[in-house]
Amino acid sequence: MERFRKIQMPRADARLNAHPVAGVPGIDSRQDVAAALLGTYRRAGYLHANVNPLRPAEAWHPGASPLDFEHRLLPGLAQYLEDLPRLEELLRRSYCGALALNVAHVRNHEQLAWLYERMEGRPSGVSYGEGKRLAIYEALFAAESFEREIADRYPGHKRFGLEGCEAYIVFLQSVMEAAAAANVREVVMGMPHRGRVNVLYNVLRLGFRRICSLYSDDPDPSLATWDIKEHLGLGGRLSTAAGEIGFFLAHNPSHLESVTPVITGMTRAWQERERANARGSVMPIIVHGDASFSGQGIVTETFNLARTRGYDVGGTVHVVLNNQIGSTVSNLLDARSTLNCADIARAYDVPILHVNADVPEAVVFAAETAVEFRQRFRSDILVDILGYRRRGHYGIDDPTLTQPAMQRAIRGKATTARLYRDSMLQSATIGEELVADVERSVLARMSSPESDDRPLSTVTPLQVPVARSEVYANSTTAVPFQQLKQLTASMASVPAGFAPHANIVALVDGWRACASEPTNQVDWRLAENLAYATLLSASFNVRLTGLDIGRGSFFHRQCIWYDQQAADDGESLHVPLRHLGREQGAFSVFDTPLSEEAVLGFEYGYSVMSARSLVVWEAQFGDFVNNAQVIIDQFISCGEVKWGYKSDLVMLLPHGYEGGGPDHSSAYLGRFLSLCAQQNMVVAVPSTSAQLFHLLRRQLIGRIDKPLVVFTPKPQLYGKGLSHSPWSDFTDSGFCPVIETGPLGAGSAVERILLCSGKVAYDLTEGLEKRQDARSRIVRIEQLYPFPADALREVLARHPSLSEVVWVQEEARNHGAWPVVRDWLEAALPPGMRLRCVSRPDSAPSAGCRRAAHLAELQEIVRNALDAPGA
Repeated sequence: MERFRKIQMPRADARLNAHPVAGVPGIDSRQDVAAALLGTYRRAGYLHANVNPLRPAEAWHPGASPLDFEHRLLPGLAQYLEDLPRLEELLRRSYCGALALNVAHVRNHEQLAWLYERMEGRPSGVSYGEGKRLAIYEALFAAESFEREIADRYPGHKRFGLEGCEAYIVFLQSVMEAAAAANVREVVMGMPHRGRVNVLYNVLRLGFRRICSLYSDDPDPSLATWDIKEHLGLGGRLSTAAGEIGFFLAHNPSHLESVTPVITGMTRAWQERERANARGSVMPIIVHGDASFSGQGIVTETFNLARTRGYDVGGTVHVVLNNQIGSTVSNLLDARSTLNCADIARAYDVPILHVNADVPEAVVFAAETAVEFRQRFRSDILVDILGYRRRGHYGIDDPTLTQPAMQRAIRGKATTARLYRDSMLQSATIGEELVADVERSVLARMSSPESDDRPLSTVTPLQVPVARSEVYANSTTAVPFQQLKQLTASMASVPAGFAPHANIVALVDGWRACASEPTNQVDWRLAENLAYATLLSASFNVRLTGLDIGRGSFFHRQCIWYDQQAADDGESLHVPLRHLGREQGAFSVFDTPLSEEAVLGFEYGYSVMSARSLVVWEAQFGDFVNNAQVIIDQFISCGEVKWGYKSDLVMLLPHGYEGGGPDHSSAYLGRFLSLCAQQNMVVAVPSTSAQLFHLLRRQLIGRIDKPLVVFTPKPQLYGKGLSHSPWSDFTDSGFCPVIETGPLGAGSAVERILLCSGKVAYDLTEGLEKRQDARSRIVRIEQLYPFPADALREVLARHPSLSEVVWVQEEARNHGAWPVVRDWLEAALPPGMRLRCVSRPDSAPSAGCRRAAHLAELQEIVRNALDAPGA
């Protein structure tokens, strides 16, 4: 108890100590009474706090039991409580007022001690001076006036207004002030629809004229106009009492919580650029809706990432903008299974502050506490701002259809601004004229165009301006053999005293042997590691993440070695790619939790904000990428077109049918291609080790600035010698979007071209060799998007006797590339050329699961491709 010095515990009294309390085990003295009171209030006071503006304190948690001391202790402790009135009054004020502390789940005693002292040390009565109180009222009045003005001007427009939680503006302004005072230089922020336009105006100071343009058919060209106004992001700088602070509000799709890991990814990349005191100088703020916070699993995934090595950002200030009904759900039994929407944070030891949105000074204190906690402990904290929604979900709908009782209570309430105005006027120092001056100033700002003149940044300020590159420009990605040989030797070096696994010994022996002669063949494992090594040696950074990324799902990477004699599995590691030379770039490799959506969202955000970095995420099996489909649909495939975000994120998706069944075969090639348009990303299916090498290098050296989706091999192709490339393919050429292969000397006799991508090319090659078919050639389309039509036309033009083109895929007809590439193929063919598709038939599951059936189907595909139609 001595840790908590803000509460002066009563001294033990010998007379009281001599008389234990009957029927109350463990309570033997006044000191014990005080300890019981203190623990009970700290643990359960929030359940009885006055934090709900629509319900009295005792009813805001339906079904909550009364405080322990009232239920169990009071009957036997009345005589003792007479001696402790000051303690009880202090505890009630500290833990049962408009700000409540929910930390019974937190196991960090240092954090608890600090939070208890913070709560118990607040002075009673008015805690802020005249100037601060007027500033709070100005923010409230401005928030309310903005919503009223927009509603009056644009009565038919959807609006996700802030009426009922105007104190949220006070909160964000206070966070910016507190962050600047705590030496935060940049704030990275994400938030959903509710109140977003109000925040743009009243917190981030976007001019009112520009705001109004968003409601017109002619929005201000300085703002992103492809997406709706409630998704708009903004960057810039704000002036505070402690100096300027930078901010970046990220754009956000309608999948509300999907931005959560994106913000932390952006923050991590920004912090790594800052270097010195990085975690403290860049702070993320993520705002959630009450229903989406508890309802969408990506929030939980992101909390789970927060303290892991690859995803730590030094703590996030999480805020729930709680209108108590989410979208339209009026019964909490339909909304969630927890008592609070904030309760999921309890699983991760995150402190929770519940605060009444009708008590703005408590909101300010919560904001300041959250920032100070984050800066002190570099840990997450959550503020649950309980308000309400005065209007319907989107402003013009009738909320009484689903919340009649709640709306009756709201109609009888004064607004937060009015309540605070009345409380200020009761003060002897604040009069009507001071308040009127504030109101006149707020209204004048909405009618003045001057605030519209400041420069704005609607995309990330960290992007490096570069000339727009063609998506498959001819970048020089070849590397001299001597350099590759030297890098191979560095990677194959085993540290003294390190006991590698026998497989690693065989690996490095093979690498040394391969690099001994320029005529040798290079397998996929060495090719991929060399791609990273060459970039690192050129001072680029490389970041690899994913399930089993260090070794690779198929033991195909092995970029982390574990000492077999170490006492602990994580005690002694060797990462060869960190030992290439003094001037090399940073190599990061992180095995991730069993999560795809949040991890991929984080990596996307990181890639948007990173510079000179190759950011690579690998799915354990390509099929597992479907767990992150929202991130792909809403960010990766369209972030540049919608918002101007440039990302060069690389996604490695192991793909290939081997009879492994659904969920272990298909990375949904057709689905990715269906998202391709406007040169938004690159989709490639490399068929040789050198092709993968050049693809990865091109991503940075060619400044592609597009997401790269690579359908990578699985064991059957990794071990196929025909797919291993000679050193000359690394030293003398680059990535080839179209590769022609087949029997030598076919020349003008070629009558059939077999077009394909990936592993099936080798099955077709074996079929041609068995038949000794000189009339057919295989053309591999290594890059499916942007589709290399010109390169394909050049290949087809070499064969004047050509009469048929066949698209061959191992996937089912509906799961492979055919539904999308058919139009592109037909546009590239000579006039009158016949085109047909050979594949597995349409299938609901993505793949079969019986090895024998798989092989039979594959033989049928090869036979149908090589036979004439109808044969």
